[in-house]
Amino acid sequence: MSIQKARPTRRVWLPAVFLGLFGALLAARLVQLQVLEHDAYAAQARSELLGSSTVYARRGAILDRNGGVLAVSVDTWDVYLNTRAWRQPADRARVIEKVAAITRVPRASIESRLASSEAVEVRIAIDLEYELGLQLIDAGLPGVVLLPNTARIHPEGDLAAAVLGFTGLDNTGLAGIEAYYNDILQGRPGRAVYERDTLGDPIPYGQYIATEPVPGDDLILTIDRYLQRLAEETLAAAVKENRASGGTIIVMDPYTGDIYALATLPSVRYSTLEADLEASTEEKSAFKNIAVTDTYEPGSVMKVVTAAAAIDAGVVTPETTYVDNGVVDVEGVRLKNWDDGVYGTQTMTGVLQHSINSGAVFMQQKLGTRLFQSYLESFGFGKPTGIDLPGEASGFFRRPEDPGYSPVDVATQSFGQSISVTPVQVMQAVAACINGGNLVTPRVVKGRILPDGTRIDLQPTVVRRVISPAASDAVRQMMGEVVAQDPDGWGRNPARYSAGGKSGTANIPVWGTYTDDQQIVSFIGFAPLEQPRLLVLVRLDQNRNLLTGTQAAGPIFARYVDEALRYLGVPPEKGARSPQR
Repeated sequence: MSIQKARPTRRVWLPAVFLGLFGALLAARLVQLQVLEHDAYAAQARSELLGSSTVYARRGAILDRNGGVLAVSVDTWDVYLNTRAWRQPADRARVIEKVAAITRVPRASIESRLASSEAVEVRIAIDLEYELGLQLIDAGLPGVVLLPNTARIHPEGDLAAAVLGFTGLDNTGLAGIEAYYNDILQGRPGRAVYERDTLGDPIPYGQYIATEPVPGDDLILTIDRYLQRLAEETLAAAVKENRASGGTIIVMDPYTGDIYALATLPSVRYSTLEADLEASTEEKSAFKNIAVTDTYEPGSVMKVVTAAAAIDAGVVTPETTYVDNGVVDVEGVRLKNWDDGVYGTQTMTGVLQHSINSGAVFMQQKLGTRLFQSYLESFGFGKPTGIDLPGEASGFFRRPEDPGYSPVDVATQSFGQSISVTPVQVMQAVAACINGGNLVTPRVVKGRILPDGTRIDLQPTVVRRVISPAASDAVRQMMGEVVAQDPDGWGRNPARYSAGGKSGTANIPVWGTYTDDQQIVSFIGFAPLEQPRLLVLVRLDQNRNLLTGTQAAGPIFARYVDEALRYLGVPPEKGARSPQR
């Protein structure tokens, strides 16, 4: 009987035990979820309700030396469509039609992007104008997502594009000043965190900024808008007139290294930038700033440097004479004058006036190889100038310790062959020849403005003294005689101002030899003669007219400095006359 009585009792307490265990486990799980793991699950829930995106900082503006705006960022929108937001095909069609009308993106293009993408949110417009984005917001279209962005615009069009460079879609600098000073210009991006609905769309007015972006600094350039435009227009006309493949004009303060204008052809154009980026490698050469990236043999412009070195070392004076026989023998190699001329007894000033190759070799041999090349190094050749633009080349000249060196190399270096330089290196070296003897670093940025309005001015950099003030004064006067004596009437002498200068004509090496139909011509000059305000280099590449530097580039220099100095308010030193040809 006792056994029979126990069975009902077991039926009662066994389920109770199981229920108790289940309740205990459930309670433990609730404690785990609501207490122990509450923070983790709460964070997960918040993450599912929140979205985030990068908020780009406003990129700093780029200003000319007088405060004129050359590049500035404006507020824009990137437009996305959320493909899960439409319950009916009619909703989809209505949204696409309205978006196409406001954004001016063709409906077919929007349809194509949606069809070719597997993403939930598909970008259909980049850098939409700010006002148009507000129209989209007011329209209240389902599935339309707008994220704030900024776009770079250039109020002066393509002016100084080779200097300014450009930015990519993410507002990162890719060329020019935009690339070199990218860290200063771009600021620090922030992070936008926003509430979103079950479809993933941001809830209107629910967005807030978790981290505020820090704007970039504005940059103040040394470039002058007027002088830059004058240089670009002058260069374009000169290239066309001389049937050249391209060219360069650089305008600089010889005492500070401030570059007032830097024009190159070919050059980047903002109006065709997107197409140019997709062009072939050869066509992309326009993206380079050839004034700093490309090297060439400078030709007779180097005679100025040779004379400066020889006078500073005391081995010659401007009045030292020698006899030119039209040719000089170096290790059995006969080096002739550029025009095959014979000039007889000449002073060192006459060597520059007539651009006599044998005279340059005479000065180099007076110096000796080691001393002459130490001057080349001191003048900055063979190394970058330090200009604040990307991609600067170093140039090169062969030294005795280099493979393949010959004494002919150093002899021809004296008149601008067997040495490769950039245009900006020539500017730096000749500036030292006329400014009292100081090597200054060329620069295109003179200051910056912080987001709070504080202005920071950058001081010019004097690298070292290269020659004495007395030697510099002598060379400056010699260059003045070159311009003053213009017997052929080619017009290298400005109409209103005293000036000094030197031409250069260099044949382009082709397969190890020089050809007469491939040449680069140049003229570097300064004005006024006393206390020069401007140093100007004019270079024309492969001019099909086959004129010399004096003939082709000299008149361009003269016309440019006449107008540039007038603009700068420099009183004319002589009466106006008709420009010579």
